[in-house]
Amino acid sequence: MSLGRHSLRARIVLTIVGSVIATSLIFGLAAFTIAYTMEDRLFRRALSDEVTHQKNVWRQTGALTIPKNPDVTIYQGDAPLPPDIRNDFSRNPQQTEFYGRDGRHYHVERFDLNDGGVGARPASAVAVIEVSQDLLVRPYRDSIIAFLVGMSLFITLMMAALGWWLANRAMKPLSRLAQDVSNVDAAMPIIEAKNYPANEIGLLAEALEHAFARVHGFIDRERTFTRDASHELRTPLTVVRGAAEVIAQRRDLPEDLAEPLRRIKTATTDMALALDQLLALAREGKGVVKELVPLQPMIDKAIAWAKLRYPGSSIACAIKVDANNIVYAHPTSLQLVLNNLIGNCFQHVGTGHLAVDYEDGCLSISDDGPGLPTDTDPFAPFAKGISSTGSGLGLDICRRLCDAAGIGLHADRAKDGQGMEFRLIFGDQCPG
Repeated sequence: MSLGRHSLRARIVLTIVGSVIATSLIFGLAAFTIAYTMEDRLFRRALSDEVTHQKNVWRQTGALTIPKNPDVTIYQGDAPLPPDIRNDFSRNPQQTEFYGRDGRHYHVERFDLNDGGVGARPASAVAVIEVSQDLLVRPYRDSIIAFLVGMSLFITLMMAALGWWLANRAMKPLSRLAQDVSNVDAAMPIIEAKNYPANEIGLLAEALEHAFARVHGFIDRERTFTRDASHELRTPLTVVRGAAEVIAQRRDLPEDLAEPLRRIKTATTDMALALDQLLALAREGKGVVKELVPLQPMIDKAIAWAKLRYPGSSIACAIKVDANNIVYAHPTSLQLVLNNLIGNCFQHVGTGHLAVDYEDGCLSISDDGPGLPTDTDPFAPFAKGISSTGSGLGLDICRRLCDAAGIGLHADRAKDGQGMEFRLIFGDQCPG
């Protein structure tokens, strides 16, 4: 699994485990809250019943009676409370629950013995119950927590195992589908929807089966077109060019036909070049075969072809490429790129200078022609100068050829706004 990817199966299991842990925590807190609340409510009810009993007796006799609950003690007026809670009670008179020494626990309730009596003076009293022997939750709190934690861990492990089993069962068809789609041994993945369950995965497999079938059809038609174009277009181009050359050799050829014949020959050359470029892009991918290629013969060939194609251009060429300059590249792609870049100089500069220089893995081709507008991407499709009569696809094709052949291609405008510099990078970096 590559970096940055996550197992969907593991995420499902982690989600189940997280849900179980969260549910256990909520359940444990709720259980403790309910237990503590019920326990405290029992003690408060016992105090409340005793207070009611003492009030009734007080109204009848004007004196306190023996508590019905032997754990309850009534303190009237300023009678001192138990030492465990005396100071805390005086500081927090509204508090109803206190912790004493040696594990003792108290609940208290303030009340007025004459409450409800007409014209009677207040007679304050405090009911105190010591409940340490009657506590059901607090003495076993640690044991209960350990039990709940153990149960939570057990349930978590059981649910994790169940989740892993369910995830494996649910993900197995999807994993098989992913493996079939990413099959590197096949040029085109073969998906058969009938081999997958009739659920969402089956629907996905059916959609992929139709999609790959369409892609396979596109590839077959592209291959057929490439084969037919390579054969059917080259033959008439060769015939037209040969016929033009035969006619040009006639001694009785009128002078006004010489220029049209030259244009025919140039047009067939342009069409052959365009065909070579498009077929190279259609046939070659990023796995093109590279070899050691001498630069000087390729540059000389590109300049000779440009002079033949544009005989009216007056370009002064300054070539600083030695015979021992060799690069590691795909020869066909490199020749097509050089033909295009040098041919553009002869076509658009007209009268000017062309400089070709190679140094440390970087081949620089620069001219002093009109260049391209500053707001134009040179390699964008249909990008061209104002005076250009071409289609504007040449540099885009060059870029795609370089990408397929692993050659870096960069373009810079001259600082004075005149001319362009194109750099072909065959190494890791180019100086400057």
